[in-house]
Amino acid sequence: MRNVSGIVRVGAVALVATGLAVGATRVSGSVTLATPGERAGLPESSNVLVDEASLVCPGQQRLGAVGLRDVEGTVTVAASAPDGGVVAGGPSGGGGTVQLLSGPTSTGLAQTSSRGEVATAEVSTPEVVMARASGALAPGLVATQVWQHKGDDDRGLAVTQCQQPSSDVWLVGGGAGPSRTERVVVSNPGANAVSVSFEVFGRSGPIDAADDRSISVPPLSREVVSLDAVAPDEGGPVVHVTATGGVMSAVLDEQWILGATGRGIDDSTRAAAPSTDLVVPGVETGGSVWLRLVNPGDTESLAQVRLLTDKGAVQPDDLRAVRVPAGTTLDVAMPPNAAAMGLGVRSDQPLVAAAWTERRATVADKMGDFAWTPATPVLRGVGGVMLPGLPGTTKRLLLTAGPAEASVQVRLGTGSAAKVSTVTVPADSTTVVAAGDADSVWVVPGSGAVRAAVSVAGVDGSVPFFSVAPITDAPVRALAVPVRQVRN
Repeated sequence: MRNVSGIVRVGAVALVATGLAVGATRVSGSVTLATPGERAGLPESSNVLVDEASLVCPGQQRLGAVGLRDVEGTVTVAASAPDGGVVAGGPSGGGGTVQLLSGPTSTGLAQTSSRGEVATAEVSTPEVVMARASGALAPGLVATQVWQHKGDDDRGLAVTQCQQPSSDVWLVGGGAGPSRTERVVVSNPGANAVSVSFEVFGRSGPIDAADDRSISVPPLSREVVSLDAVAPDEGGPVVHVTATGGVMSAVLDEQWILGATGRGIDDSTRAAAPSTDLVVPGVETGGSVWLRLVNPGDTESLAQVRLLTDKGAVQPDDLRAVRVPAGTTLDVAMPPNAAAMGLGVRSDQPLVAAAWTERRATVADKMGDFAWTPATPVLRGVGGVMLPGLPGTTKRLLLTAGPAEASVQVRLGTGSAAKVSTVTVPADSTTVVAAGDADSVWVVPGSGAVRAAVSVAGVDGSVPFFSVAPITDAPVRALAVPVRQVRN
């Protein structure tokens, strides 16, 4: 609306409870305007259930990059709204749909109109995939992509959570070596082109590139950028992706072949924003574990790293004071631990963090697989992971509590059935829940602060495959703020 005689007229503003997500979620409602100076009669701000939600999946991650070898995997995407009762205050009935759509033409891949039913599709083309839900099925929408390749050096597993669009994404992953390749897959779910910029940090500081590190991503499309072209030979890269003119989703896909030995493949998804108090959940054992930290500020950071184990917090002496110089990244080896754990990072300057873990064969040429797990925010509402096409694997839910004991409801879905339990997680500890043959895992926080991730592990021809998917908040509610016109 236009400004007339100093009076500004606006309607309602909706902000997603977990962050601004323009074009990703929507709430219905009407615009209410008061006469100039009037204050009575307008509602106060309120949290309302979203009636439209969108998540973005990368599609065939290792196809479509200029100058890089294509590696086609079996890609399965699954999306679902939770069963009734999972979303607090959510609708028990009402119509709606969950759809999987692909590419600029929004080609329909799968659809369901039933709560708890899963929309599943195979994806073979290098295009962005979107999960969209409407009506009563929008609150709590979860979608996950599974990439698998078996039988040769390109083998590996990547279980990737489809993301809510954002204008700001931190990606931690990658490394040096002639056969260690990283691709940043940037997807634009909007109806207009978006400009995306890349800022890369390394072990010696921010990386200056001779070329322009900004690209334009067309509507409903994706672009794949080689990280080696932006930061060649960098041993510890961290990428900060920002968008102007819209929102986007980004993942860092990494493959590592050491000589003739396939070391694995995985996707690194959005890490928690820079903070002085971080937790990396879902750190599995069985091989090497490294924590990568980045200090994006201009002041050196002093960090303390704790192991949040099944027996509580453990403070190794050599992790009491970890120095991260300004503008640099640092890889820190974690001591062996017999059980799964979380990693707690406290620092005097804001940091970004993620953990790298691996599984390797004990025979032959010791091929294997690895996983990147980012630090994540505390779960505030419902979160979940879909697990399509993973028979014969070991699936585990890893729950890490904050400084106080936490309680969560866990729902393990198998087909049309669900096993529901309440799990208590001691303070500063990690509890593991065996997920059996579940094809979906849902977590509903109760009391206390908790973070969660799901690990998937298996063996193909004596070679391990392995991935970890962090659980973050699903779109559930938006903040509706009525704005009154004001006379200057």
